[in-house]
Formats: sequence, structure tokens, C-alpha cells
Amino acid sequence: MNAHTLTVALALTASPFAAFGDTVDLQSKSFHGSGGGAPTIGLDFTGIEGGSNVGRVTAGGRTYRAGHMEYQITTGSRAGTRFHTFCIEISQTVANGEAMFQLVDLSQSPDPGPTYSNIVTDRISAVVANAYALGWIDRRLQADSGQDNYLGRMGAIQAAIWDAMGATVNIDSADTSDFVRDAYNELLNPGTFDDARRLSGLMALTNDSRQDMLYVVPLPPASMAGLGMLALGLGARVIRRR
Repeated sequence: MNAHTLTVALALTASPFAAFGDTVDLQSKSFHGSGGGAPTIGLDFTGIEGGSNVGRVTAGGRTYRAGHMEYQITTGSRAGTRFHTFCIEISQTVANGEAMFQLVDLSQSPDPGPTYSNIVTDRISAVVANAYALGWIDRRLQADSGQDNYLGRMGAIQAAIWDAMGATVNIDSADTSDFVRDAYNELLNPGTFDDARRLSGLMALTNDSRQDMLYVVPLPPASMAGLGMLALGLGARVIRRR
């Protein structure tokens, strides 16, 4: 399995979870499942940055909280480590409590399917790669919460990912937060957005009953955040802009 990255975002309500039997060491780029299947990792959703102040985005006719989601690893040598990510599945929800997620190639998400085409996975990768190029996130999808308009920028990344997935994002809706809309328009500015950018190592964490997300393996130590290299992909893909 190739080493890839992953990112994540969400709609927030409770949901049951499915468990899987494999384990994965997130410090290694080699993953080993116990039964020949995809490796798994235990995660506990701990919240979304900003709480009640998080940005709102209207997508698919509904309004969601959109931003930087935080999870804590509950299995393996990095149990207790927390990380932030973005969701890649708008039809399911998140919930507190441990659940097991499979680590798969982005093209093998979401679960349940149908899975995303290469065009869609390229669009998702382009979104996070351009956010990285702007300095909003590092190449592991982590971010400085003290940066200007942190909540708006994280909400904009999430909204753009939903847009890349094919969800109908209404960025001009009265229910979409102004500070998210401003950052969204900055991120997808036709004069600066490069459709050919890709973030190296992008993967997905999937669970058939919870919202799937993006993830980077292995997670870097805090002192290394932001020092990674941006991989530029070939072949531009067009992301819908409003």
C-alpha cells in the first residue's frame, strides 16, 4: 500500500459504529492487517474547533457545521495522540466514543459507496494542496489556530472539499457564515487556485456507519508541523466555482 495522506470534515449528530479486527501502527509507512484486509485504527471524535462559534455552510439543501475536526487515537503506539482533519462524506454523521476506521486509498472511499472517481479524488487533493500553498494548513492537515480567520479558513476548506465531492454547496446562502464565505472565495480565487496541485500521501479513514475523513500517515511530531513538501500532480482538474 502506498503512503498517502488524509483529511476530514463533518455534519454533527450521533450514530452507531462498526468495528474491524485489524490494527495499524501510525508511526510506520508500512501497514499490516490481521486478516488480509485493510489496516484499522481506533479513533474517538473529541469535537470541532470553535464549538458554537464554528462556521456554517449550506450544502445539499441543509446547513452544516464546517471546520477542523479533532480526533484522538485510541489504539496502537500513538494512542492518546490528537489530530485535526476534514470530512469526505456528507451523508453520515460523527459521534463521541471509540470506533474503528479502515485506512484505505482515497479512491476506495466513501464507505458505503459508490466510491469516488479519480476526477473527484484529484479535486479533493487540489483543495487541500491549495490550502497548504496559502499557508492555512501544513501538509498533514494540521493548522495554527492563531492565524487570521482560522475558523473561516477551516470552514472554507471543508466547504470546498464538499464541493469537490459533488455536493451542492450554496456558499451565497444566508445560512452560510460570512467569514466562511470570504475565506472560500479567497481559497477558490480563479486567479490563484491551481487545479494541478496535489498533496502527497492522501488517504481516507472509513467506517460504514460514521463519517469518513482524510488522514496523513504517519502523523508528524509537533515540532515538524508544516515542514513537509508539497507534491504537484500532473493534469489539471477543474473545481466548480461560484
